[in-house]
Amino acid sequence: MHQNFAIAWRKETGEDLLACRDCDPSSKRLQFQSGTRLMMQLLRTQAQVGQPKTNRKHKDDVGDYEKPVCDIQKGYMVAANNVTQFIYIENQYFRWPPLAELIKKSAVTQTCWGRDPALHGSIHLFVITNDTKEAMGLGTVKTQEMLASLGRAETIPAITKLRMIKEMKSEAPVRPRPDGPNDRAGQKKLDEWQAEIDRKTKEIEDTTLELEPVPGLKIHVCSLVARDLQDGQPWMPVYIHSKLMIVDDVYTTQGSANINTRSMMVDSELNICHEHADITQQLRRRLWNLHTNKIGAQDEPDMAFKAWEDIITINRDNEFNKLSPYAPLVEFNYSETTVADLD
Repeated sequence: MHQNFAIAWRKETGEDLLACRDCDPSSKRLQFQSGTRLMMQLLRTQAQVGQPKTNRKHKDDVGDYEKPVCDIQKGYMVAANNVTQFIYIENQYFRWPPLAELIKKSAVTQTCWGRDPALHGSIHLFVITNDTKEAMGLGTVKTQEMLASLGRAETIPAITKLRMIKEMKSEAPVRPRPDGPNDRAGQKKLDEWQAEIDRKTKEIEDTTLELEPVPGLKIHVCSLVARDLQDGQPWMPVYIHSKLMIVDDVYTTQGSANINTRSMMVDSELNICHEHADITQQLRRRLWNLHTNKIGAQDEPDMAFKAWEDIITINRDNEFNKLSPYAPLVEFNYSETTVADLD
């Protein structure tokens, strides 16, 4: 942890905390107190590039320049690539498209190599993330790209339709340019061109977006609401600040990194990961029991997926009828038209 901070501090200030603090002797005096011992790995994102070494005597100083560290990105990608049953992601953001592409590729590849979803089951992806305007912030474009990649663009319909309209216009014929007010033929072509653009725009706006299945992959993208609401009260979203991924009830990574480009490649971040099945399963069960009101925490991914689907359906009806939530779990739905791509 200290090294991750000190490298960034040295780049910004020139002060070398690695040398003046010399934390290695202190770390060796730390004693294990209680709890379960885990074999863990620390994962970092540290993007400082080309900063000259100032303390060549430190044990981690190798070479003349530091290289960017993207261990967290590698941890997510390797774990997702190795999935056989399910992936659970609980994160403040869900907008790093390369992860979606890899998850989809893993499912499709396993299907192509003989995995029969009817016989062996599908890979299941469970996601809990924020869907409010304030929480989504300036990353709606990448969120839409991520959801569209997974066939769930219908959960962010306004942004999806704006993107479809933009793509339609970019593929349209070049806009006719009349030679002047007396160029009736040119004006007619312009009117026809505009009428066709307007027709296609309205067609997209009136389209009912639907889930697009991904072979071998079943997906729930959800958010959370307060559990203690009464009938007639407006539903209050719960702000999700977690940074967690669980794979197959074995692998866990948790830390400061969000599912976005900045956390994977730019900011200074720190995660841990481990493969202790007992700890991982207990954590997943506890979270799912909280989010589903003890209804959807089954160990079998297919059974949990169906339970989540039932909760989503009941909550959709309850919200429409101004009833209290059946459980905190609700389907992700972002209906705003704010287009922002600042991650």
